[in-house]
Amino acid sequence: MSSSTKHSVLSLRFASAAASCQDDNSQPVDADGALHRLQTGDAWAVLAASGEDVQALTNWLMRLRQRVGGRLPGVIVFLPDCASPGAMAALKAGADALLPLDSPPLLIRTQLARLRERIAPQPEGSMQLLPYLQLDAQTRKLHLQGSPQLHLPTQQFHLLWTLGARVGEVLSTQELRLAMDIPARAHADTVHTAVARLRRLLRPLGLHHRVQTVHGAGYRWAAADMPTSHD
Repeated sequence: MSSSTKHSVLSLRFASAAASCQDDNSQPVDADGALHRLQTGDAWAVLAASGEDVQALTNWLMRLRQRVGGRLPGVIVFLPDCASPGAMAALKAGADALLPLDSPPLLIRTQLARLRERIAPQPEGSMQLLPYLQLDAQTRKLHLQGSPQLHLPTQQFHLLWTLGARVGEVLSTQELRLAMDIPARAHADTVHTAVARLRRLLRPLGLHHRVQTVHGAGYRWAAADMPTSHD
């Protein structure tokens, strides 16, 4: 594999760990590199292996939560004993799940899938974006009263669904990258490009101003009673 290839899931091993977790779809990094990648949204999850001494792990977890300040990223911790006091300390510090150090790859992938589903649930049914506006998950169509239905490309559909699921809340580019399944190797501006394309699709319906930019923080879908922007 080329050294330039990036993964959206990172693998981190602390000095006290006798072994690292085995997963072919993760990229080994050091502690500082993992912090940077997770903070910038270059990755969405980390597999962190530690021994019984979890001090370095818990310190790293607290640094991570202070940096990102939100619900992302996800952290799966691998320990020799998942029922030890150290395991409880890791959970308190912010770990999302605990697994034994010798966990098979299938178990790791299953846990990652569960974590991803919790962070970015798959769309189901329909969503009411505004009193007169509905988005359907099965057809990826936007239904606007009095106008033809608008079929959205997959990426823009997931973007709008994610924003609409948390109306008025500012979502970071990290969260939107995950929702749109944008790989780490993609260009840093991919989210901004996707937002721009969604606005172009919504412009004929007069809805483009509902997708608001909150500079330095991310994007949001404006509720019916919120003032709209002019980006």
